[in-house]
Amino acid sequence: MDPWFRVTTPRKEVREGRSFNPDEFAIALEQVVAGTAPEDYRDPEKFFSRTCFTRALKEQAGMVLQRLTGKTEGAAPGPVIPFPLFE
Repeated sequence: MDPWFRVTTPRKEVREGRSFNPDEFAIALEQVVAGTAPEDYRDPEKFFSRTCFTRALKEQAGMVLQRLTGKTEGAAPGPVIPFPLFE
């Protein structure tokens, strides 16, 4: 197998030796909804051109879509709280 640097081109800021802000990879969805997110997150074409759909991401997206359509079989379980939150 070829090393990664022979099969892909790093992002411009990486090639130029500039450090990047890891916060840009952890976007708050409310910023996307409000239209205040960086352009790379507001423009679907840009967003999906930079997104690597790993197996885990595809599985997670599939589980979300199942839940949204009311199908819970095989979907990720909801959170389980082992103690009462309120009296």
